[in-house]
Amino acid sequence: MDKLELHQFLTGATDGDAITGQALIIRRWLRDLGIKSNIYAQYIHASVASEVQPLSAYRKRHLGDKVVYHHSIGSDLPSFLAGEHLRLLLIYHNVTPSVYFERSDPQRAELARLGQQQLFEMKDRTSLALAVSAYNARDLKVAGFANTAVLPLILSPAKYDLPSNDALVDILKQTGPNLLFVGRLAPNKKQEDLLKLLYFCRRLDPHAHLFLIGDRWEIGYDCWVEDMASEWDLADALTLTGKVSQPDLVTYYRNSTLYVSMSEHEGVGLPFIESMYLDLPVMAYGDSGVPDTIGNSGILFYEKDYEGLAELVHLLANDQEIRQRIITRQKEQLQKFLEPKVRQQFYKYLQVAGIQVPAAGEKPA
Repeated sequence: MDKLELHQFLTGATDGDAITGQALIIRRWLRDLGIKSNIYAQYIHASVASEVQPLSAYRKRHLGDKVVYHHSIGSDLPSFLAGEHLRLLLIYHNVTPSVYFERSDPQRAELARLGQQQLFEMKDRTSLALAVSAYNARDLKVAGFANTAVLPLILSPAKYDLPSNDALVDILKQTGPNLLFVGRLAPNKKQEDLLKLLYFCRRLDPHAHLFLIGDRWEIGYDCWVEDMASEWDLADALTLTGKVSQPDLVTYYRNSTLYVSMSEHEGVGLPFIESMYLDLPVMAYGDSGVPDTIGNSGILFYEKDYEGLAELVHLLANDQEIRQRIITRQKEQLQKFLEPKVRQQFYKYLQVAGIQVPAAGEKPA
């Protein structure tokens, strides 16, 4: 009997990306069951070249084979998978609306529109569509998928149980309160609104500092944020780190005062989950999928009243009792994203999609 195979497909793969990270964890789960599983991508960053294969390396075995496809943007992949007559176990990570890129990156806006269109086109070839949040699941319902469920984004503790970078800790001790945001610099992430908050925070705490971790991804947006900081006399209060190593990322979480998000579109928001795990209180604008991720744990706000929010930042930075209450609630919310629980959900969904999962301890022939 042929060995059971279930491969995964991504548009792009890079180290530190939430989708790539989830695909790597799922590959490990499948291989633990004795299922042959590789990851294929259209675009592969050098950082994961040893883990991910190009589309040209894929070889189909049988007509109607099933594969896992992670969808988040328009690309050639849906057409490729259709041409191979593959059935899909779809994992939907949300497509950022094109409106956020119309003025800054028309090509990206077009890919966003294509991604939304392709979602509708895949429903007849999909055995089961999984959304990484309840918010994303609504898109699947609108697109007409018959069988849907939620598979939360996965947090694997081993990736975060790392020693801190002592040299970086010393640097972070020189400022405070330290506000942290993790995510590519892009219009939908609204890093410019974090600068507005920082302006008012500095009135209350002159040494307040904003750390923005993430790729300088959107054309010109990073420079615009830096120019804005200079015009408002905030250049010395802002650090754009670019991408950082995993130990440094963990160090920033552990040694920041507050995780703050003004983002106006998040399908889930892995940094919220990372903050929960590393005991960093979260304060976030409650749009899109953010309320589903944070639940009743962190601080959600629905109006960008920067002066009032700065006072809240000051309170959260100084009241240890309130901070601890938030951290305790976040630990409770975190449980839904931890690997053991999500792993069992995934195995159940494989069976729903018609993929026979071996019993515990049993390997397929």
